[in-house]
Amino acid sequence: MIYGASLGPFIKKALEDKAFQTNVGKIVETLSLAPEVSNMDAVILGPKDVRGTSGVAIAETISKKHPSVRVIFLYMKDKEHDLFGDEATKIMLPKLTPQAIKEAVASVIDLNEIGTDGRILESADAKARQREALELRGASTEVVEEEVATTTEEAELPIETIEPERELPKSLEQKLLEMGQFADFHFFKQALSRDEVLSDLLQQNTQYAELVNVLEALDLRVAQVFKNVSLTVEERFALVKQIGMERASYSGLENQMLADKFGAVMDAIVKSAEATVEARVERIREALGVVSGAKLLYHDQARLDELIEKRLGMQAELMELSKDVIEVYMAMDRSITDLVAQMDEELPYNNDYINEVMKPIRAMFIPQNIATVTSRLLGDLQRNRVTLSIMEDKVKQLLTLVFRLCEEDATIIDYQQRLIKLLRAQRIEEVVVVDNLLKHSLRIFVGAPDTGRTATSLTWSGTLARRHNTLLLDLTGSSKFAQYGMDSVQLDELLANRLERPFLCVEGRLELEQVDEVVAELKTRLNYYAYLNVLVDSSQTELLDKLAASALSVHFIADCSPRGTELMKQTIASFQEINIARKVVLIDPPIEPFQMLSELGADPLLTKLVILPRIQHIRMCSLNRVRPFDSREVVEVFEEAFR
Repeated sequence: MIYGASLGPFIKKALEDKAFQTNVGKIVETLSLAPEVSNMDAVILGPKDVRGTSGVAIAETISKKHPSVRVIFLYMKDKEHDLFGDEATKIMLPKLTPQAIKEAVASVIDLNEIGTDGRILESADAKARQREALELRGASTEVVEEEVATTTEEAELPIETIEPERELPKSLEQKLLEMGQFADFHFFKQALSRDEVLSDLLQQNTQYAELVNVLEALDLRVAQVFKNVSLTVEERFALVKQIGMERASYSGLENQMLADKFGAVMDAIVKSAEATVEARVERIREALGVVSGAKLLYHDQARLDELIEKRLGMQAELMELSKDVIEVYMAMDRSITDLVAQMDEELPYNNDYINEVMKPIRAMFIPQNIATVTSRLLGDLQRNRVTLSIMEDKVKQLLTLVFRLCEEDATIIDYQQRLIKLLRAQRIEEVVVVDNLLKHSLRIFVGAPDTGRTATSLTWSGTLARRHNTLLLDLTGSSKFAQYGMDSVQLDELLANRLERPFLCVEGRLELEQVDEVVAELKTRLNYYAYLNVLVDSSQTELLDKLAASALSVHFIADCSPRGTELMKQTIASFQEINIARKVVLIDPPIEPFQMLSELGADPLLTKLVILPRIQHIRMCSLNRVRPFDSREVVEVFEEAFR
């Protein structure tokens, strides 16, 4: 025989008369005996058997077990693998079903050798079968009926001696209630499946497990009566009739327990779902108030972006919440409908032939409380449906409010987004992705000849040099550093020597194939120079594109003359780099600055505007070979313009 304790009902269903259900104490007493004495060929243990005091007793006895007795440990979770030592054969099951148990045991033991060696099996089922065979040969129908009642009681004895579980895990209802306002609607739907409810009921309710075992024992008794050739047809009919009526009462009790369990699970789900919906609706109402009250925070671009995004998120969250509530009710309705249909179609016996034979009096074997249980289940379903409908209405009302608010604020949001772009253009360097070492320090100045490009780049570079070491590299091929009293070095000398000065001016020509080499060399100077400014001619578009990938910003310098405007317009139109801050420097614009931007073909929402007045002092510096950034008035103007 194959013995089982906590897994006894499942083992008996899987192995039928080859299995024996008992308790851990009986297993501990019998393990050391030979199978010829104890009738114990194997023991199947589960996680519950090896926990607590019963687990201690098993652990102490397992080393003393008889060598012929096999021990199998069945578990379903990875963390349960180490609950038992290596004395047993450990098998992990995806699901605790009779078929899975049978396959697992068959992989270890040849089932054909179990219960076929002529030994008298000492299970309660075997005793009942033996006593029946002795008594029924000469007994009347009344005696037979009395014996059936006795054997049925004995069939329950092994179940009643099962030790109560000392450390029961949390029930499904407890888990659902404890989830509170942090509930998971997917878990709700999963918890409503019949398999999930039955599994939890078998684990948590010893009475239900015993009841299932009794029903299986009664089905087995009916089959044995039909196979007993020593009984007359009348005796069989009377005996099966009595067992059927008894089975109907147990089946009614099973239906009642199932209804109670489903009702408790539904109530727990509705309570947790209600707490979840209330918490989310309240949180969204508060967040909605913050979003609605922040319409004029134009000065805080990031905050405004966040609030607009949050409002869109609220719509999606509310629609998802409404869908979740509906799906939970649909799952609830489907589970209850299937359960009621199964109860209505329930047959008296677990055998088609016997059902057909007893069909004329089938009504006698149907549980009398089916109508009551069905009414109870449908009533619970309708009550919970009303609660879920109230939740859904709350969500829909808030969702309508959010949609209406978004429709009313569509114009405001559009204006805010335009304003954000304009504000972003004034802090345009902040949106550039700095993806290499040089990008944070390199700035490019572009201008046509005789448009003030040298004076502008030199003056601003000299101003920056007051803060940190600065290098200005003129690649136009026609440097005018000497006109402003600046000493300069050639590019080749810079590349050959490590020149370090607070403000260094460099001039030279650069071919396209040399760009990567110069860029790599400039990276090595970052430990000394915080600012690396490069001046190129407006016609050097290929060189500009090559350098732009490593630059933080590009300054298009225009003197607002027709010639300078036309040349710069062509340069701006051909410039394609995206990850760079664009700035247009207008020197003494004669018309509205934004109109001037339009003339140059620059997008005012993506370009920062820098306006420089015509400064006579700078013109004087070019004639007198004086450095313009030495003048405090000039520096103040540039600081304000480039701020």
